[in-house]
Amino acid sequence: MVLLPVSFLALLFFLPIFQILKEASSYSFSPVREILGNTRFWSITWFTLWQALLSTIFSIIFAFPAIYLFAKYEFKGKKIIRSLITIPFVLPTVVVGSAFTAVFMKLNLDEGSINLRHTVWAILIAHTFFNASIAIRVISTYWEGLNENPENQARVLGSSRISTFLKITLPRLSPALFSAATTIFLFCVTSFGIILILGGPKNSTIETEIWRQAIWRGDVSTASAFAVIQLIFVILLSWTLIKAEKKTSYSEELSRGKQKKPRKRTLTFHFIYLFCLFGLPVFALLERSLNTGPSGLFAFFTGLTKRTNIIPITPIASLWNSMRFALLATLIALLIGLAASTIIVHGNKKLSTFLNVSTSIPLGISAVTIGFGIFLSFSGPLADLRSSTWMIPALHALLGVPFVVRSVVPVMRRIPTLFYENSQLLGVNPIKSWFDIDLKLSFRSLLVGGGFSFAISLGEFGATSFLPRNPDTLTAPLVIYRLLSTPGQELRGQAMALSVILACITALSILFIETMRNYEKN
Repeated sequence: MVLLPVSFLALLFFLPIFQILKEASSYSFSPVREILGNTRFWSITWFTLWQALLSTIFSIIFAFPAIYLFAKYEFKGKKIIRSLITIPFVLPTVVVGSAFTAVFMKLNLDEGSINLRHTVWAILIAHTFFNASIAIRVISTYWEGLNENPENQARVLGSSRISTFLKITLPRLSPALFSAATTIFLFCVTSFGIILILGGPKNSTIETEIWRQAIWRGDVSTASAFAVIQLIFVILLSWTLIKAEKKTSYSEELSRGKQKKPRKRTLTFHFIYLFCLFGLPVFALLERSLNTGPSGLFAFFTGLTKRTNIIPITPIASLWNSMRFALLATLIALLIGLAASTIIVHGNKKLSTFLNVSTSIPLGISAVTIGFGIFLSFSGPLADLRSSTWMIPALHALLGVPFVVRSVVPVMRRIPTLFYENSQLLGVNPIKSWFDIDLKLSFRSLLVGGGFSFAISLGEFGATSFLPRNPDTLTAPLVIYRLLSTPGQELRGQAMALSVILACITALSILFIETMRNYEKN
């Protein structure tokens, strides 16, 4: 059981990272020294940081009305709406890119006096849509549990609502604000699909530059140098933020008070706001996927069954590829994640710590860096492995394993030791005991982790873009990107139609996850 997760991580994670470090350190770190002396590198780095910072600020600011709604009010359908606003965060980035392309086309913002196409504003707006749900989930949940006595006392002493919020509530929310902000910032620093589709070639981040240097220009040395600097920066930033988060955390008296029922007018305002924040891009995407011409309303959808000169297969075939890979990736992630979880909970301390850390690292390292590492590692004699049909689901499974482990380990650790002791006293076979206790009691959590793995695989774009694009390995996100990058209303319409289908499947998987979570709580 130990060999399974260890060899999987060694082959698909540690080997690729080692190859990147090896390439970047060649000739006494010559590639790194060269780009550090290049003004373009510093320009790209500066853009990466300030767009991430602004995206984080906008995400939290625009999330606040919804945060207040979920923290302070109780209303019918609250759990369902809370689940629905999670969907934008897990939508494939190419779908988000398609949605905002549709918004800009509908509002005539892709040409004329106000042109948002391939601008930083397009990136900031899409990042806000993508990440606001993180802020809503994290901050509203924390705020919901705060005792309201300090605020009530301030109001009795004559403090205004605004003054009370700024001087008392906001400082008390700082741990949740910091947690949400750091998470969003890291996601925006390593953002790939949104930058590539909406930012265009002029707005380049470290992440997109790795891809351009390796795929477009074939300069693996420069790409490796960018990847190493990105890797070091993300690790240092994560470590700094974790240390800072511990310092900002302080004990708060938690008390789940009775929430008010909102007035009809208040609820209507918040629902309209939530639709503008999350629903409008999806609505515009759906509208643009429908054809208003003489060929029929669903012409773009029926067009998905026809092959064009742009891609070697029909767009609908790429969707079947994505579904097939997502199912395989989910099965692999469940197998590896379950084995790793068992060792983390029941194994010796050193091995447990090693696997616990190793299965967490892929969460912080971008998919583009891992994909580029695969590109370097599986070349020469191993090139056939890189073009193998199994490489895509295996790579996607690597990205899904952390979610399986993070879902299963806490549940396994809560299983009383008395269950294992009774099983031993009854002379039950250890394997049967594992099936009857560990697997049975953690099964729903396993399904939650599997749901996340499926959603991640379905929309994965960054790592897959480094693999050979054979007809039988071409996925829906790659096809959507190709169709969006090619001029022509029909091809864009097909990209929108394929994005709608992909978004619906992703939404169903997230609703499944939320159903499993609620069922487990009950």
